[in-house]
Amino acid sequence: MAIHPGRLIRTVSAAAVASLGVAVLAPTAIADDPALAPCIGAVGTFLTTNYGEDGPSDKFVSRSLISLTNGGHAFFTDSDEPGGNGFSPFSEARGAWRCDAAEDGTEQITATVIDFVFPSTTNPKKRLGRLDIDATFDPATGMLSGTMTLFMMAFDANPLIVNDEPVATASFDGLRITVQ
Repeated sequence: MAIHPGRLIRTVSAAAVASLGVAVLAPTAIADDPALAPCIGAVGTFLTTNYGEDGPSDKFVSRSLISLTNGGHAFFTDSDEPGGNGFSPFSEARGAWRCDAAEDGTEQITATVIDFVFPSTTNPKKRLGRLDIDATFDPATGMLSGTMTLFMMAFDANPLIVNDEPVATASFDGLRITVQ
């Protein structure tokens, strides 16, 4: 049986630490960016339910995965990526997030992700999409909730400079995905 070199190193390292009598604790998330440290509890992946403009009283329109890393990266995948309801197909989105505050036991975050919008019969030009996410993470419940604001722009535009009105705004609730 072959042993993967990385596994062998971890096994030897764990044995060496244990032989020194040092307590080995379960790993916790550590912020690669010190500015993220107050919101480090928000690091993880969340399954969201996305509602229409009237919030949870409105029917939900899609489901998403939002992933936040300890290095400040944000990843977004949505169930409507194939298109529909007047929207062209679009790619997964990638971007960044920041910690705005950590007060009252909750963590306030802002994320911006960019995706590619593919041509379709209703929208024949490829474009860029920018999604701004304002959210609150509650460590007590593991819930991430907030609003998403979508902007569309020409494919050659700078997506970090938005001069247009939003195309859509929606609220969401998300549950942290954990190992069962």
